Amino acid sequence: MSATIPFLLDAGHEVIGLDTCEKWGQKKPSSSNYYRFIRGSCADPGLLRPLLKGVDGVIQAAATLFGVMGFHRRAADILSNDLNAQQTVLRLSSEAGVSRVVYMSSSMVYERAEKEPYREEEVENIEVPQTDYGLSKLVGERLSQAFYKQYQLPYTIWRPFNVIDPAEEGSDDAGVSHVFADLIYRMIGQQQNPLKVLGNGNQVRSFVHIREVAEALARYSFDHSTENQVFNLGRDECVTIRELASQLYQIACEHGLIDDPRPLEFEPSPVASTDVKRRVGCFEKAAQELGWTSSISLNTSLRDCVCAFLDRARSAMVSRSTLDRKSVV
Repeated sequence: MSATIPFLLDAGHEVIGLDTCEKWGQKKPSSSNYYRFIRGSCADPGLLRPLLKGVDGVIQAAATLFGVMGFHRRAADILSNDLNAQQTVLRLSSEAGVSRVVYMSSSMVYERAEKEPYREEEVENIEVPQTDYGLSKLVGERLSQAFYKQYQLPYTIWRPFNVIDPAEEGSDDAGVSHVFADLIYRMIGQQQNPLKVLGNGNQVRSFVHIREVAEALARYSFDHSTENQVFNLGRDECVTIRELASQLYQIACEHGLIDDPRPLEFEPSPVASTDVKRRVGCFEKAAQELGWTSSISLNTSLRDCVCAFLDRARSAMVSRSTLDRKSVV
């Protein structure tokens, strides 16, 4: 949502942001893109109810968000907290007369899909997701549809596929952040080679830049063409995790970020049995009905990630240098 808000503001909307800041921390909005920010949970009726007065539309994107390993460690939090947030937002939005509630779902609703590429209407024929994250998103969608049936509260549902956000950082705890951030952290930050990958690294994904998803959300979330509709958002450029890592490695070598630029090797590591082996979306509906297609290549997205990693590293060095000078003084 931090990527979407500037586009909403540019379009003339007034924005109230609500977040717990549990994972990402709180960032100050830039002076050129100011919006009202409230720190708290949208599952708190006492906090949310007064904020909804006079609000025309809501984008409900609250989620307990982690990578593939984090899904399992926080299973109860994900299923209970996220569904509590969704039903609270829907109930209070209906009471407040909100015109539409937009729900950020996920490609994880296709977790057990077998027919590729995954089309929006085929979810009805797929087995229930095994992960609690996938299940929470599927039930969240049904809640949106149920509130429309009973209370005539319009909805829009987005299912983004593997969003790349250059601002995301990896960590020593593999699988808590998303794969691109973890790979950069281990490949450049730790200079791993062989590079540890979850599973065998042959899992297939399609990645899309966060800027393109943010633009689509701001432009189409409250458009008449998306009312009571479900849309996949993603890019027709599938790669294995090994191929993803190889592209990153080439970019890192070009920037002189690899101390020993020998051929990249891989070290498989354990992954949950429910890890999805293939996630291949169909994005024809968004192209045909909205005119939306992804134009940022995977290689460009990864270059943005490497540049962002370098910027953070430089900032950290400047901060350490400043602290050292203060200590000397």
